[in-house]
Amino acid sequence: MQRSEPSPATNQAIPFASVASAVPTTEKPTVHGGVSARAVLIGLLFAVFFCAVTPYNDFKIGATFIAGNQFPIGAMFVLFFFAFFVNGVLRKTVPAKAFRSSELLTIWTLILVASGLPSSGLMRYLIPNIAAPQYLSNATNNWEQKVWGGTPPWLRLSDAEAATAYISGYPLGQEQVPWGAWAVPLFFWGLLVLFFITASFCFANLLRRQWVENEKFSFPLVTLPVLIAEEPKPGRVLNDLLRSPMLWTGVLLVTVLHGVKGLHLLYPSIPDITTDLNLGQYLTSPPWNAVGGLPAKLYPLVIGLAYLLPSEVCFSLWFFYLFFKGQLVVAGIYNWETPGPITAYTSKQFHALEAFGGGLALLAWTCWTGRRHFRNVWEKAIGGPLASTIDDSKEMFSYRATIIGLAVSYFGIGAWLYAAGVPIAYALMSLLMVTLAFTVISWVVAQAGLLFDQQPYGTLEILAPLFGTASFKIGPLYTVTQFENVLIYDTREMMTASVLMGAKTADSAAYDPRLLFRAMCVSVGLGVVVAAATSIALPYYSGGGDSLKDGWGMRNAPSRAISFLAGASALPYQGSIGNALHIFAGLGGVLLMLLARARMNLGLHPIGFLIASTYPMNVLWFSTFLGWLFKTIIQRYGGMKGFQGALPLFLGLILGDVINAVLWIVLGYATNVGYSVMPS
Repeated sequence: MQRSEPSPATNQAIPFASVASAVPTTEKPTVHGGVSARAVLIGLLFAVFFCAVTPYNDFKIGATFIAGNQFPIGAMFVLFFFAFFVNGVLRKTVPAKAFRSSELLTIWTLILVASGLPSSGLMRYLIPNIAAPQYLSNATNNWEQKVWGGTPPWLRLSDAEAATAYISGYPLGQEQVPWGAWAVPLFFWGLLVLFFITASFCFANLLRRQWVENEKFSFPLVTLPVLIAEEPKPGRVLNDLLRSPMLWTGVLLVTVLHGVKGLHLLYPSIPDITTDLNLGQYLTSPPWNAVGGLPAKLYPLVIGLAYLLPSEVCFSLWFFYLFFKGQLVVAGIYNWETPGPITAYTSKQFHALEAFGGGLALLAWTCWTGRRHFRNVWEKAIGGPLASTIDDSKEMFSYRATIIGLAVSYFGIGAWLYAAGVPIAYALMSLLMVTLAFTVISWVVAQAGLLFDQQPYGTLEILAPLFGTASFKIGPLYTVTQFENVLIYDTREMMTASVLMGAKTADSAAYDPRLLFRAMCVSVGLGVVVAAATSIALPYYSGGGDSLKDGWGMRNAPSRAISFLAGASALPYQGSIGNALHIFAGLGGVLLMLLARARMNLGLHPIGFLIASTYPMNVLWFSTFLGWLFKTIIQRYGGMKGFQGALPLFLGLILGDVINAVLWIVLGYATNVGYSVMPS
């Protein structure tokens, strides 16, 4: 594949500053007061507001998720609103009161880190998983005895009436929230969440310098926020990006698209514009029909984000998705069985094993390439002979606090699992899965800027295919899988990645990261409390969880592991150590690609391989391909000048989706009809 970017060893096709240079601006002075009282207050208010309304918007109305991914539209719209409208007024009336770039990015960051809490980042899975054992079990399936019998009662809601009302609702006029029934499980799960969030922050702090300064990852999802927040030239109200006709052309194109589609939803007589086509319907003959579904979905925001990516990264995303589909065709030719997933968010078991091997390779590679940095972190943390020469003042908190925080949080998670009846070996395996999620998902977000990601494997997804289930206790396996289902299966709003993005903005805007860290802690703390309260209360006051537009979170996700393990308790699942070949293939393949890029300057990037079989790639691959195609054509015939000239148009596609998503959220509240702009 022909590439026009610098060496892949830099991990960055176009330096961050060069992306910004597509929209000329004056050089920013170093600012240390960006984490101002007003910026923190505004950021916290919006973070709490979104945590309060997200469950209603996402699952009652069924509108575009306010978060739903690593680029939450709520946070981006607030940033745009203050940069365009609020600052537009202030710069005309009282220029001295206008929000500085660093203040705008502080607001965005505080909303960003809390946005996922009321949705897939935590509460969408935590609350139903606490209640599900009670309302899913009955005399017919006898799941209580088969699956979680013998596990501690504090893991779940023990009040049958409270659990039934949670899923089915109370009679009209008798709605209430039985807070007392929730107190015990919330306390114990709250401890686990505290350990997990601590680990998320510490892991992000551990990786920040290596990925931001040493390897210079591009962080594509931070590009638009930084450009929107840029200071305008002296005497101007708006910066050059917000004044760009190309930007507003992109916004207009997206507005026309969603205007027609949204009006068609409200008034079916209005013709629709097709943005979703299943190409698999044209592949009906063997062996091609083995690909199953092949959805081609059009998301302007994803096209815009793909344009920002290094070409080899963007190519990898859609290429390995089609490569995975090609594997299915080969399996069809030779009549090989390709079992589906056990519980994890993948479409085929073999790829979960391959991705696990690839994840191990990436973890090893990260440790190796960052060995000097990690050695410095340790040296500073223990106060070694060279500690005085190592500066950690640009980090969110000290390296000593980072190491202590990681040790305490990992020990805390392990101790929690052990107290829940999980053997130490299972707990260690689950901690490995947590580490892989922190590393792989953050790496994908930092390099590929993928809108959202999911980890295609978990402890059960690896142990069962290799060893079967006969030699394992069902109860502890369920507890481990329940823990992973809540925190690391659906990583579309992974906090570690969000914290890293916030740290990247602090580096770009040159404001005090330690002040930002304290504000982020407050935002997350308030967000957890508010998100938990609203997520519990909504079903009780809305006719029960079954009445909401979230069958996946309420029933499907909690029941996947229960259903599998209940079957395995009666007829043990048969594994095969031969499945380890898939793990070794994934490990070897990813290591070879990483080595080839580092040593021989080859352009095939392994990033797409790690997530090829997941739902995100299933819905995003086509728009990613279009973004890559447009960028390739523009760079081939227009060079860097052509790329920079077209950049505002593609940024307009991103901003247009954000603006229209918020517009249709507001209309959804007015009409009670949800129109989703982005993948759900």
